[in-house]
Amino acid sequence: MFDPKRRHTMREGGRHYVLAGRLQRVFARAAEQAKSASSPFKVGDYVSGDDPFNGSREGVVAVVNGSSIGLRTSAPGGGAVVYYDYRQLRRPW
Repeated sequence: MFDPKRRHTMREGGRHYVLAGRLQRVFARAAEQAKSASSPFKVGDYVSGDDPFNGSREGVVAVVNGSSIGLRTSAPGGGAVVYYDYRQLRRPW
């Protein structure tokens, strides 16, 4: 028969709750780090981007937003900002 006031069952139940809280914190921290992918490029770096949809362009990094990088192209009149994934960029030299 199950006795909820028995010491052994209460201790076991408490251990499960503590373990669940720790696992939740570990997974939350891992998910947070996965969302904030660090980019090797900083604002002001001169890079070259190659993408099948945007084409191949060179320019200066204008915006860094997670894994997305805004590249200001070197077109006359200031140029437009084209967004690339940081894995599609490289230094041209």
